[in-house]
Amino acid sequence: MLLAPAVSQAKTLEDLLVEKGVITKGEAQAAAGSGASKVYWNDGTRVEFPDNGFTMGISTLLQTRYTFTDADEDVGATNTSSFDVNHAYLTVSGTALNEEFSYVVEGDFAGAAADLTDAYLNWHACDWASIKMGQFKTNNGRQFNTSDAKLQFADRSISSDYFSLGRQNGASASGSFADGMFDVTAGIYNGESDGEGQNRSGVDTNHTGMLSVRWNVMGKMDAYEEGDVGWTEDMAVSIGAGYSHSDRKNDIGGALTGNTENLIDVDANLKYMGWSAHAELFSAASDIDGASGNEPEPTGFYVQGGYFVDAKTMEVAARYGYLDCDNGLAPGICAGNDNLNEVAVGLNYYWWAHHLKAQVNYSFVNSDEVGAGGADSNTNQWLVQLSSWF
Repeated sequence: MLLAPAVSQAKTLEDLLVEKGVITKGEAQAAAGSGASKVYWNDGTRVEFPDNGFTMGISTLLQTRYTFTDADEDVGATNTSSFDVNHAYLTVSGTALNEEFSYVVEGDFAGAAADLTDAYLNWHACDWASIKMGQFKTNNGRQFNTSDAKLQFADRSISSDYFSLGRQNGASASGSFADGMFDVTAGIYNGESDGEGQNRSGVDTNHTGMLSVRWNVMGKMDAYEEGDVGWTEDMAVSIGAGYSHSDRKNDIGGALTGNTENLIDVDANLKYMGWSAHAELFSAASDIDGASGNEPEPTGFYVQGGYFVDAKTMEVAARYGYLDCDNGLAPGICAGNDNLNEVAVGLNYYWWAHHLKAQVNYSFVNSDEVGAGGADSNTNQWLVQLSSWF
């Protein structure tokens, strides 16, 4: 009886009315948050209009870098020294109807022309489920789905880049269960037929379907933020897995040929007291119509880790990546190569977590050509990058 008053006062009137079904959650938020508009900073400049249940935010990500590449002159490559703007993102995002809907429009202004990267609407049907439609990152690969602002190295692993399916137009549904311990996402996208991809419409009735799951084994962790800049006091472990099936038509051998690809990725992540570890494994298998065997089945992985020698300020990191090109059958950077090996080390300095940091990286990539007489190609690269996310 003594506890009853404290329990009854723990919930607001709006909360109790929502539980009884008298009003919706959106109506409760509107009642509680009514008042004058306000401007504040939260990962960007935010504007709220409580009376209308609408918010808007603007943020920028700017990455400038210097890169010296010591290429292998034995295979005809040339050294380069270059200053570049790696990314120049402008993002407009917000919510509507008291957070029942959210939206994102993002463009990258680095390079010769501006590029629309993300543009989608997200309906938060309830506290644990949402539906998204538009253009966004396909949900395969943990590192690929990590923001450029939150990477431990200036660039992703060669294995992550190789198995990425990029951004596509499509729709996905996500659910979070057991107080955020389990996350499930399923999506369908235009696909990978020739002529499809980012900022392009579908050209046929073939699509790519994906399913991903994540289990936060110990504690809550943002697996899509690399490193432990937040200094996790209780050990956190997260494991994820994804599967995608692509039904597509590509120009293979001078004509459009139907083919399918099944891609599996598994990742594991750990954070504790400035220590961090991230690992990911990929495996793909293709089935080409009319082919008599020898369809590509590339595999790859990377393992990287870091430690803050000065809490929340200075971090050292190392990474090893491997890409098995299936005797040169796999396309892209794998063509003609048996395998590729990547070794990288880095030193990061954080003035303001991932919002303002400097990264110094060295990487070594070895390409092993197919055949007994194949030559190795070695590339050394030194990179300095300044990154701001405001």
